[in-house]
Amino acid sequence: MATITVNLSARLRWWVRPYIAVLTGLARFTGMEPDWERVNEVLRRGVVVKVGKAKTYGNGRQEGA
Repeated sequence: MATITVNLSARLRWWVRPYIAVLTGLARFTGMEPDWERVNEVLRRGVVVKVGKAKTYGNGRQEGA
């Protein structure tokens, strides 16, 4: 059986943390709930996920193993 190893990398765009801070502040100030569907759409644009092959050395061992 073959084994496939992948690297998964996720990072936030620069504006995600300030967006969440402003959203939280406005929700507390107004006492209202945000539109969670809209928040979800915006946050999906702010999370960057990259998938790639695991790095291997010449002897077939994986990096970090």
